[in-house]
Amino acid sequence: MRWEKFIFHYARFIYDQLLPPVCILCSHPTARSTNICFTCQQSLPILPDHCLQCAQFFSGMEKTPLCHTCHHQPPPFDRTFALFPYQSPITQLIIQLKFQHRLPIAKSFADLLIQRLQTTWYRRQKLPDLIIPMPLHPHRLRERGFNQAVEIAKPVAKKLGIPLDLHGIKRTKHTQAQSALPALERKRNITNAFTAYRDYSGLTLAVVDDVVTTGQTMAECCHVLKQHGARQIDVWCCARRG
Repeated sequence: MRWEKFIFHYARFIYDQLLPPVCILCSHPTARSTNICFTCQQSLPILPDHCLQCAQFFSGMEKTPLCHTCHHQPPPFDRTFALFPYQSPITQLIIQLKFQHRLPIAKSFADLLIQRLQTTWYRRQKLPDLIIPMPLHPHRLRERGFNQAVEIAKPVAKKLGIPLDLHGIKRTKHTQAQSALPALERKRNITNAFTAYRDYSGLTLAVVDDVVTTGQTMAECCHVLKQHGARQIDVWCCARRG
């Protein structure tokens, strides 16, 4: 099975390198430096008004920067920066990345993150000290063959010159997929799922993931990071489910 996955990934890599670059959304020719053409970039969904801490969408005419939950029960992460709402065509892109091994999509998301980080989110702020991709449990990693959060985070870390921490925190509890569980089961499912192996005292961190849904997985991961000394944690994600 491992050899089959290796051959599949290698063939996909050769395929992507040899053919002329085309937009991953409309299949029209595009520059090799990007996988999404300018026209399609302009039509991507815009994130609605949202909480600055968890990026949950506001339901009405809220005038405060934080949602009710973050105001009264703040999560262990400090801010969330999301590129898009989790809706078409972003939904399809993430599914293709994770389950059809379309790794160039990770590079596209990385490019969009870099652009937003440099021009908007951190234009006048100091960047974090470390970037941490959301860990996958080894069993899930073997099944999938790669960690999509790592594939997104690597180009971002390289471009911004920020160290990438791949081993400081690991997912040590194999859990059911959160999306398959009722709301009340999700917190119990993810509790004690992460273990940190280093000291993060005084550091500002960015935790990268493809999608933030309820935020409970992210909260559990960041809780462990804060326990090990992290001073501030920002969440960078490609999509936020409302």
